Amino acid sequence: WPSAQPSDLRPFDKLRAGSSTFNFWTWLDIKDLSLLPAQPLGWIPDRYLWWWRASRVLQDYDLAGVWHEIIDEFPFFSYLLGDLHPHVLAMPFGLLAIAAALNLFLGGWRGETSLFGLRLFINRSGFFVTAIILGGLAFLNTWDILAYTALIMGAYVLARLRERGWSWERLEDFFALGLPLGVLALLLYLPFYVSFSSQAGGILPNLIYPTRGAHLWVMFGALLVPIFALLFYFWRGERRPANWLWGIGLALGLVFFLWLFSWAMGWFAELRLPEFAASFLQSQGATTARTFFASANLKRLSYAGGLLTLLALLALAIAFLVKTNAKRLATDEANFHQPSAIAISHQPFVLLLILLASLLVLAPEFVYLRDQFGWRMNTIFKFYYQAWTLWSLAAAFGVALMLTNLRRLWNGLYNIGLVLLLFAALTYPTLSLLTKTNDFNPPFGWTLDGAAHLEREYPADADAIRWLQTAPYGVIVEATTPDASYSDYAHISTYTGLPTVLGWPMHEGQWRGGYTEQGTRMDDIQRLYETSDWNTAQAVLSQYQVRYVYVGTLERVAYRVNETKFQRFLHPVYQNGNVTIYEVP
Repeated sequence: WPSAQPSDLRPFDKLRAGSSTFNFWTWLDIKDLSLLPAQPLGWIPDRYLWWWRASRVLQDYDLAGVWHEIIDEFPFFSYLLGDLHPHVLAMPFGLLAIAAALNLFLGGWRGETSLFGLRLFINRSGFFVTAIILGGLAFLNTWDILAYTALIMGAYVLARLRERGWSWERLEDFFALGLPLGVLALLLYLPFYVSFSSQAGGILPNLIYPTRGAHLWVMFGALLVPIFALLFYFWRGERRPANWLWGIGLALGLVFFLWLFSWAMGWFAELRLPEFAASFLQSQGATTARTFFASANLKRLSYAGGLLTLLALLALAIAFLVKTNAKRLATDEANFHQPSAIAISHQPFVLLLILLASLLVLAPEFVYLRDQFGWRMNTIFKFYYQAWTLWSLAAAFGVALMLTNLRRLWNGLYNIGLVLLLFAALTYPTLSLLTKTNDFNPPFGWTLDGAAHLEREYPADADAIRWLQTAPYGVIVEATTPDASYSDYAHISTYTGLPTVLGWPMHEGQWRGGYTEQGTRMDDIQRLYETSDWNTAQAVLSQYQVRYVYVGTLERVAYRVNETKFQRFLHPVYQNGNVTIYEVP
């Protein structure tokens, strides 16, 4: 697209608004924070679900000023929410992958292995364990596989650099390990891939959604401050200057390549896929293609703070890595095994963490994975989550290193700054915990039982769930509705582990990348409960191989239940209060 119609850059225009409407919070433009709080003011936030907004810091507006939701969840938020989605469940394996990468970098699993004619400088047990870890990540949360594979391969190359120095053979090392490692990781979890389906549908260009620097620093500021301090410490402590030419050149070159690549994708779509190009242009908030190019790039320049931050991180990390590699640290095999900071340099691995996380945050500035949401929401979500883990480890290392190595004056100043940073960073965790726990005084007491609320709200269902947990296994059918998400529907299947015909429809669609598998399930369930014709009901039961029909409070709320047919043709195997469970013979 050579162009599109210029439009209202909504947050940017607020800077030019009258003084009566402009203030810091409207400029910051984070949902709810730009609205005046209720009186009287207090130190503890009391807006409904105020803590939820921490996962919606980034704000994307198209060229027509239409807001698009972005998810930027981070680990503490996930724990506060009690979120058991794959990105949380895979975190232990992600940390294990980081540990494996560090082990490779420090020389663990040293040895030689020959596979398919390839010579690998890692012993067989290390190779097999690494394949299990990476395969497990792909199985638990497919989004993680690329980032942590890149980390392990990068650590392996850095270890080879330490031993042999730089040559083009290091690229051979990268692929020589990566290819057989990927094949074995795939084979170890092959049964999973037989039925695996993904909602990802290719790569799309991000042409008009730059991340504001203010939002990036609100999101990652607690990590970026110690990381930049660490990079400054590296710079001050090195006798040899970093290779700034390489660092700045490669960082700028990478950004320019991504910018060019994103527009090349757009131009290709316009030439070869005109129908897709038209719908994509409309999704960007542009009515014509006349001034699209200028408007999109003007918006990117207007919000350059985020990109400049990432450029600085990339340039510094690359410059130090290039210099470190050239020095060929710790090549002496005898010194290599000595537990000293001189023999084994920590710097390259930490720089690798910083570099990889920066690339993860940079990527969705220009491209994103296509899914059913239609914009970069999910890509930001998953990539930022991985970046948080990597940057947090680098930041923690930097804090520990500088606390133990800075001289008196600098150490005192650093300690003061660190206390202020921690105070600011811990504000959200402290206040959100107070809110979620009712000032650490939960009204129903402390418990780790996620089903405890059922005893209060659905006591008959709670008893039925306990019975089903010991009953023979089988498919159960229960009520669901189109707006069942984030509700009490499907809690029988949830707390028994029995498969159900349909749970939360929207989430089922997200997990499977579409609604094809759902088909007519929702209508069939309603027909099963409401019909008076046994043949119709029997057809539904047979189609989904149902063993148990659940009739309780939610079923009677959702449907006009005709229970006569169940009473006549099925066996009631459980009855308590208003709950009856029928077994299909």
